[in-house]
Amino acid sequence: MRKIKFYNSLRFQLIIIVVFFIIIPVLVLFTLLSNTVKDTFNEKYSAVAQQSITETGGKINYLLSDIEDYTTTILANRTFLDMVSNNKTPDSDINEILRGFLASRNDIDGISLINTKSTYSIGTNKTTPLISIQQMLSESNDSRPVWLSTVKQNIKILSGISTRYYFSIARNIIDFNTLENYGTLDVDIEEVLLEQAYENLIADDGEVFIIDANGTIVSHPDKSKIGKTIDTSPYYQELKLAKLIKTSGNIPFYEDGQEEIAFYSELETNGWHIIKTISKNDLYAEITQIQSFFLIGAGIYATLMLMFILGLSFQYTEPMLKIIHDLKRVEKGDLTVRTKVNTTNEISELSDSINNMIGEMELLIDKLVTEERNKREVELEALHAQINPHFLYNTLNTIKWMAKIQGANSVSNAIVALVKLLRISINISSDFITLKEEMEYIQNYVVIQKLRFNEDFEIDYQIPDELMDLLLPKLILQPIIENSIIYGMENAEKLAIIIESFIEDNNTDYTIRIVDNGPGIPEEVLSQISKDINVGSKFSKAGLNNISQRIKLFCGEQYGLEILTSEGNGTTVLVRLPIKRLDEIGGSNV
Repeated sequence: MRKIKFYNSLRFQLIIIVVFFIIIPVLVLFTLLSNTVKDTFNEKYSAVAQQSITETGGKINYLLSDIEDYTTTILANRTFLDMVSNNKTPDSDINEILRGFLASRNDIDGISLINTKSTYSIGTNKTTPLISIQQMLSESNDSRPVWLSTVKQNIKILSGISTRYYFSIARNIIDFNTLENYGTLDVDIEEVLLEQAYENLIADDGEVFIIDANGTIVSHPDKSKIGKTIDTSPYYQELKLAKLIKTSGNIPFYEDGQEEIAFYSELETNGWHIIKTISKNDLYAEITQIQSFFLIGAGIYATLMLMFILGLSFQYTEPMLKIIHDLKRVEKGDLTVRTKVNTTNEISELSDSINNMIGEMELLIDKLVTEERNKREVELEALHAQINPHFLYNTLNTIKWMAKIQGANSVSNAIVALVKLLRISINISSDFITLKEEMEYIQNYVVIQKLRFNEDFEIDYQIPDELMDLLLPKLILQPIIENSIIYGMENAEKLAIIIESFIEDNNTDYTIRIVDNGPGIPEEVLSQISKDINVGSKFSKAGLNNISQRIKLFCGEQYGLEILTSEGNGTTVLVRLPIKRLDEIGGSNV
């Protein structure tokens, strides 16, 4: 028994099965699923972040639009226009009406009016002059709003000065009836109003701010960045191009070697943009964490599965190795070995079957030894018995010459026929003879039977010469002819037997047909004969079972006998055989 190499062992193959059919598919499936989930989450997270920016931008845009509409209401106020158009209007009246406008809004910190007569300020007490605003709008002949970026203002409060950040909306005061310009209206809004609108977007993992059309920061949680520009940021140039196409979106960029995304949304009121920048690692931190959990889980699963299979392989292979070890002892001739394994599964049944097999082998070997011994004894007896045929030949030859001398030719012919029968049955060592030899045997047999029955039957041979060299198992036709003669002689008429042969349509088989005009066979007798042939009975009265079994043994199960008969209509026996010739088998079987 050859030794099994490790890579051919069951343990190694089980490990390979686990690796290639469990662990690797699980890891591949995990990777594909993880990437798919990550891509889906990335898309959803980006969509949610973009939606948040867009919604916040919409809210801020609504606030600014509302303030812009309010300034339109002021400019449309007829009382206000009459006051500013009349140079004789007391300053106190103008301050009073401005104070009324300021009191009606909580989101406005100050209102200023600049004209050729004076400058009026209600609310914020700025330390910086407002004349620059009027100069900026002096070239404009309409009242379209101009939004001014956030600036740092020093505000007088009681006896002190406080620093605040304000952005403003400024408009020329135009009388729509006369189209005369009566000055400039400036409304101040504290930058905190913008920060409060987007504070829900502020997180530790990014920054949120608002820029004007020139890229200057208008609002930022870090007030030191207000007024600074972002024109050097890696995404600003793309933002300027993108805003020409769409009002919101996102721009991926790299900064300090880290991949980030800038989400933006345009404020339609004044063309400003709210921007939120965030690192991709921070944006997808939860996804990465879930992915890590999945990876750890897959690793634990793969490890446990490998340990389980290894334990299972040891559980099954250890008893099998013990069985193999015991079988090697049996291979060396020790049939006293009995294997024993401590399992309750199929391997235990295998062990019991092996033990039973070894026991049967012992019995068979003992039986073979006994049979071989008996066979040798029979062979010795056969050697002694070989003297008898020679003695019988010599005796029959002596009787034959005595019969000739006395003129008993029929007796002499019978003895000659009997000698030929004995010669064929004893001297032919092969299992097959030619159809010609079989016919000679039948003819010698018929000579003897005609003496017995006073030539009260006729036999007709209708076999073509080209079939005479076909082979068949020896001496299979004589019992059929004997049955036809013995049972056919019961008929009052003269018995006639025909022996003919022909090749079947398939050109691979041929049939010998023996037909007699005897009394036929009763149905119940024929049924019993057929049953004996099918079950291989050793006690068939007609002797046909032996012929059938020999044909099937030497030629195959598809060949054999077929009996066609009915009571009072004679009997036909068909012997179907394969076509074999002496030259085809080289005479080795004959």
